Amino acid sequence: MLVLMCWHVACAMATERIVAPQEPNAQDAGNGTASAPYKTLSYAMSRLQPGDHLLIAAGTYRDALVFPQRPWMRIPAAAIEAANIDAANLPKTNETVIEGQGNVLIKGSDIVDGWRALGDGRYTRPWPEETQQVFVDGAALVQVGGTIFGGFPEKPDHPLLALHKTQKGIWPGRLAGNQSSMPDNSFYYDQASRTLYLKLSLPSLEAHTVEVSTRPILLSGNGVTDITVKNLEFQHANTSTLTRAGLILMTGLRLTLEHLRVSQGDSTCISLMGDDITLRNSSANNCGQLGIKARGKRMQLIENETSGNNTRGFNKWWEAGGAKFIGNGGLQDSLVSGHKALGNNGDGIWFDWKNRNNTVENSLSAYNQGFGIQYEASDRACIINNVVVGNAQRGIYLPHTSSSVVAFNLVAGNGLQGIAIVDEGRRDPDGAFDLSARGNKVFSNVIAWNAGPLVLPTNLADNASDGNVLVGDETQTRPGLGWVHMFQDKLETWTSHTGQDTHSIRIDATMDAPFRISLDAHQNNPDLTWYLALRGKMKPLAVNPQWLKLTPDIKDLRPGPTLFSGPNEVGK
Repeated sequence: MLVLMCWHVACAMATERIVAPQEPNAQDAGNGTASAPYKTLSYAMSRLQPGDHLLIAAGTYRDALVFPQRPWMRIPAAAIEAANIDAANLPKTNETVIEGQGNVLIKGSDIVDGWRALGDGRYTRPWPEETQQVFVDGAALVQVGGTIFGGFPEKPDHPLLALHKTQKGIWPGRLAGNQSSMPDNSFYYDQASRTLYLKLSLPSLEAHTVEVSTRPILLSGNGVTDITVKNLEFQHANTSTLTRAGLILMTGLRLTLEHLRVSQGDSTCISLMGDDITLRNSSANNCGQLGIKARGKRMQLIENETSGNNTRGFNKWWEAGGAKFIGNGGLQDSLVSGHKALGNNGDGIWFDWKNRNNTVENSLSAYNQGFGIQYEASDRACIINNVVVGNAQRGIYLPHTSSSVVAFNLVAGNGLQGIAIVDEGRRDPDGAFDLSARGNKVFSNVIAWNAGPLVLPTNLADNASDGNVLVGDETQTRPGLGWVHMFQDKLETWTSHTGQDTHSIRIDATMDAPFRISLDAHQNNPDLTWYLALRGKMKPLAVNPQWLKLTPDIKDLRPGPTLFSGPNEVGK
């Protein structure tokens, strides 16, 4: 009874609040009504209460949305504990909603003037703390030198210095130098004198706009519950100077973020942590390190895009690229559906270290400099009905992963093997995860024109492959067994040697010319006319009926995915 009373009282106090600084009566006071709206986002957030609906008028804001520390569940924690209720199972009531009206752009940079010309295109001015980004007329300048994450790489005892030393560390794209070695269209921050320098190919800054990133986080909620944020755009941030967070940093329970457009953050654009979080119809593109980073249970990541990320050249073997789900359980019992990961300087979609029971479906991962989809040191993946093409390394890669399904995918034109499952001896010190790459099933995929079609571990250990269509010349269609000393041969010999792919077939064909052209051009909608024609002729290949039960959403049992007709209609 106490819990219900607190619930209803809190809901009754919900208020509609409005931010509209262009209105003549706008003021940071009162309740932010239509007749007297708030002027600033920060003040509006300081007044926000659980259950409120905050409307943000169209415009550009140089401010941040930071949820104040208060009990956002609308029920006191003591009442929940006294009633012995699991917070994750509480019924959902009216959410706290933050919503943009029209085009709302929130920037983490400020317009800065007062520059002193030094000659030769160089400009300077005092600046209180290190920035990671400077823009002139909207174009990003190249950073010279710089430190991140609390002093890396100049702090002698920094904990990240030891990582990836043989690969030039975690930030090989860093351009060393100082104010004396700046190329055109670059900036440098001198920490000793607290001075910011620009080197431009401009005779004057008159009539030009200089923006300097100052705010580390533009949307932040710590331990919040039942929150919806929608219809907003975010650009620029100064996140990485001190932290490894995201421009958007939301942690909590039952959060919904939809129709968010995030770009040009200096590090990670969207960082999510918690349970029952939904990110839908959103994008995180052209970010400095990562588009999306997430960790939690029962997440729904639906119809999102992460493209062109890792613009600052972080080490892709460390943590960079399109989307990464990592550490302390990573993602569990979650769904990635209809995702586009294009042209990232790293992997397209990457699960790393103890992710469990996740599905990646109906997604397009293409032109990434790493792997298309990597599910690493984890288990129980269901990777189905995806298009994975034109990536520089492997298409779908499962190192040290067990009990997973890779089925009904199109994997074509990748620089290394199309699908690879490997075991290099890595093991879980806690024994909770079987990292020996056991019990994986690979079936009903179309694997075309990769450097090789398929790799399974030397110790098959219940790994199995069947009902696949291998397209290409003899080299491109030779499956492999093992890793360092790989057995590799044509399909017929492979089947005789391993007992695998007894129902798979090989089609000897050169790469379709329009498909090759679309890959070379990195087209958002690759030309798959050849695949549609091929699939139209294919009949279902016989595979173990028990395997088909692992992919209950697949109704058309012909090899390869049901395909899309446009760049935003993956899997439909």
